[in-house]
Amino acid sequence: MNLILRQLSAVRIYTVLIGLAILTTSIAPATAESDRSNNAVTSETEPGIKSPTVTSPLIVQTNLTTADLVEQAASAEEIKPTDWAYQTLASLTTKYDCGKFPTGDRALSREEFATNLTTCIQSIEKLVARKPRKRPAKKPRPISPVRVPTLEVAPAPEITPAQPSVAPPQPENTVSQQDLEELKQLIEAFRNELGGTNLKLDLLDSKITALKNQSFSTTTKLQGEAIFAITGLAGGPSTATRNTIFTDRVRLGFRSTFTGKDLLWARLQSINSNSFAGNLSGTNMTRLGFEGAGDNGTTLQKLQYKFPVTPQTTVFLETTGAEFNDNVYNFNPELQSAGTGSITRFGRFAPVYRLSGTGAGVTIDHKFDPSFGLVLGYAVPQDSAVAPSLVSTDAAANPAAGKGLFGGSNVLFSQLAFKPSDDVNLGLIYARSYTSGGGGISGNNGSTFANNPFNGAPTSANHYTLLASVNLSKDLILSGWGGLTQATRENAAGSADIWNYALTLAAKDFGGEGNTLGFVVGVPPKATSNSGATVARVNAGTSLHLETFYKYKINNNLSITPGILVLTNPEHTNNGTPTEYLGTIRTTFTF
Repeated sequence: MNLILRQLSAVRIYTVLIGLAILTTSIAPATAESDRSNNAVTSETEPGIKSPTVTSPLIVQTNLTTADLVEQAASAEEIKPTDWAYQTLASLTTKYDCGKFPTGDRALSREEFATNLTTCIQSIEKLVARKPRKRPAKKPRPISPVRVPTLEVAPAPEITPAQPSVAPPQPENTVSQQDLEELKQLIEAFRNELGGTNLKLDLLDSKITALKNQSFSTTTKLQGEAIFAITGLAGGPSTATRNTIFTDRVRLGFRSTFTGKDLLWARLQSINSNSFAGNLSGTNMTRLGFEGAGDNGTTLQKLQYKFPVTPQTTVFLETTGAEFNDNVYNFNPELQSAGTGSITRFGRFAPVYRLSGTGAGVTIDHKFDPSFGLVLGYAVPQDSAVAPSLVSTDAAANPAAGKGLFGGSNVLFSQLAFKPSDDVNLGLIYARSYTSGGGGISGNNGSTFANNPFNGAPTSANHYTLLASVNLSKDLILSGWGGLTQATRENAAGSADIWNYALTLAAKDFGGEGNTLGFVVGVPPKATSNSGATVARVNAGTSLHLETFYKYKINNNLSITPGILVLTNPEHTNNGTPTEYLGTIRTTFTF
């Protein structure tokens, strides 16, 4: 009896459930009709094409299929922020971080849109190519079905366990199938523009490849400078015939790096820049800053390798062309360049920097801190005499007696640099030199007695120089130096004192950006005493070096510099030697 009652109860329950289902079915059409009255989008999708999910209120009033949207995008002249294509790509760009897409404040041309689409396609392709291993979603534990006794009338239905309403999260770096479908639709709509973009990228790649194949070097930078000058001399003691001359100097520098911090510097030079120094002017004080004898033959003028030992210490190794002024700060920044600075040799920087004699050497530059540094150097000057056949004029490379790296002329150099403020630089130099031929004591500046005080006898010397450079304003720089050389004769008793000093002023951007007005006032090296020569080699008078020049910058690669030197009492005479006037117009090309 109880079994029959339970079966009847079950029948009543199923009857109620069937009634509720019928009631729900009758209500559904009314609900759908209500939804249509609220402007919900409904669309019939063509077979095989999935309708995109559109959430923007700007386009919900359309009633277009996906195929219609693709066709519309393909025919549009420009893509507006309200268009399906615009909003779909914006969504993909945000979701997959595949570029910077406009924020919707302006329309895009089809080419602009295709460029952004290409960037997004490439990013999504990379994500798809990674193919991360998907971890299977954890399935919920199944619920055991309710076992209901079977009636003779109809079997009791099984109750299917409820599935989770939220899909398991996707693994990172994956692309959903829906997004891939939308991307395909965009590709279809912009197929022509994407083809043009790819063609442009291919052409750009081919140009880059051609540049790499045809480039001079991936590690070397070519630098060049060409100087043309017209120079004339008037006045002075000489009665020799003088003519205005037209000279040149060309340099090509190859600067290579192998670690990004080192530098291999090789410089070729062709020169035909003769001098008025010597018999034509009666003195060595008329030398220009860029002159040198030659017939425009090309030589390796400089070979240097520079590399850091520590972040504070840099080493310079030079087999030829060693010049201390190239490696260290020389306290005359605006006048130091032969091509754009002072027109004269003496006006460029203190004579002590020229003791290296363009030979071989090593320089070590150490910075204790940004305001204090020490430089140590050793150099072997070139032989002053013409070398025999097959023997280098670089004494460091000459194996003969009295030559070589340590057997002949040499110089030890040291410099302390102190910068108490951003506008003040102070320096102290001590150098010890030895020259087997007795010449070049003053770096081939100044008088004959100052450069060769003991008439060719082996000579050692101590050199002391004080230097300073002060920024009077942003565009006005005052620099100067004073130097004393105490020379000693090596093969006999004798000593000599040699002095030099100068003051320079540079007005940057004078009359225009990049222009420089410069002045030099000084006394070139002068022998003030000498006890070691049979005939006293002492300068009785004092010459004044008075120079002015104006560098006019035409553009970044071309400048013209007219300049004039006024030299009183040439060769430090006191016998009323007429003043000399040296004028030049220097044109400098850089590339």
